[in-house]
Amino acid sequence: MKNFIIMSWREQRLFLEAYCLTGIVRLAIILFPFRRIAPFLGKYMAESSMLEDSVKLAIARRIGQLVTKASRFTPWESKCLVQAMVCKIMLRRRKINSTLYMGVGRDKIKGLVAHAWLRCGKTIISGAQGIKNFTTVGKFADLDGG
Repeated sequence: MKNFIIMSWREQRLFLEAYCLTGIVRLAIILFPFRRIAPFLGKYMAESSMLEDSVKLAIARRIGQLVTKASRFTPWESKCLVQAMVCKIMLRRRKINSTLYMGVGRDKIKGLVAHAWLRCGKTIISGAQGIKNFTTVGKFADLDGG
């Protein structure tokens, strides 16, 4: 974890925030039915703007990178839904709009599979891998600054 030591204190703080939030979000997913969590994700079946300020977009990209990195070190499962939700929470705290998407697709081995990803502006911040293979079944948007 030597990369943590060479991060700026701001990035270290973001990394620790992401790490802690992955645990909280994972616990919420385990303890509560999705219908109880969904209202906190934003406006259902709405989309945030495709336009975003370049400074906010740069912050969003970095948060996405740090959430992905933090998720690799958690002793609990921190897959796509956890990562997308953590990114959404962190962006919302910084008044940056985003849309969380949930999709389903087919896998030759696993059959029906689900995936979640987060978009800010035109950029996929989290869960970008393979999204073209998924059909969106739900989306939750933060509008007007989170």
